[in-house]
Amino acid sequence: MRWMIIAAIILWVFAITGCAFVTEDEPGESAADKADRETVKVFSEPDGEPSGEKFSEASPGKLKPLPEADKAAEAPSIQRPGIVNRDELKVIADGDYLLALVTKETTLRSDYQPDDLKAVPDYMYPSRDMKLRKEALDHLIKLWHAAKEDGVTPHILSAYRSYDYQAVLFQSYADTHGEEAANRFSARPGQSEHQLGTAVDFGGTPFDLTADFADTEQGHWLAENAHIFGFALSYPEGKEHITGYVFEPWHYRYIGVDAAVEWKESGKTLKEYLETKPQYFD
Repeated sequence: MRWMIIAAIILWVFAITGCAFVTEDEPGESAADKADRETVKVFSEPDGEPSGEKFSEASPGKLKPLPEADKAAEAPSIQRPGIVNRDELKVIADGDYLLALVTKETTLRSDYQPDDLKAVPDYMYPSRDMKLRKEALDHLIKLWHAAKEDGVTPHILSAYRSYDYQAVLFQSYADTHGEEAANRFSARPGQSEHQLGTAVDFGGTPFDLTADFADTEQGHWLAENAHIFGFALSYPEGKEHITGYVFEPWHYRYIGVDAAVEWKESGKTLKEYLETKPQYFD
């Protein structure tokens, strides 16, 4: 009887302290992968709502602060694209070009706005009034219905963002977390793919805007099928040193069906793929 009591006590102690013996690193995970995973968890809203989508551009004070900002310093240091002086940025000549290279080394003009923006349908559960370019929206509709037929229901968390909207959003993050940290998960104005009107943030799960979204039904379906409808994942896992941004399994950009299939088959990041295509700058 005594040994059974002792064994029970040992099991109880292990149960309440067992997490101390488990490493946070995932098997085979690189420093870059871990940095992406930790940073996404730090800068994502716990309720699955994108912070920037619920405040008015005229009232930036409504932007909800992100939790546990102090943990940003705990992420492993990795090499990634730095901050380029805005005077040195290449100015994209035509934002309507589906293969335009939008990175931390390029910028859209502040007055660029697509002239064919259409409203995202309510049945896609947009988190606010949202718009996309007509071609991108047409293909998003096909994607959404195909996912629905497979028993998956994606929600649309973000679509087109204006230059001014992104300026307020980035500044709000920088004020809360510091400019260097904000630069890892939020685009500066003119450098956001959302300004193109062809980028979409997907959700509809308890893990929206976190790395864990990749392991949901929505995340799996998009990873396997989005390219068929012309959408490419912009910021893959472990590629922050190339893309400049943490892993965002929810962020896809429409580049056209043929290009998206070619991108998928190439195995390159979207940035690397677009760098192989003609680019036009002012």
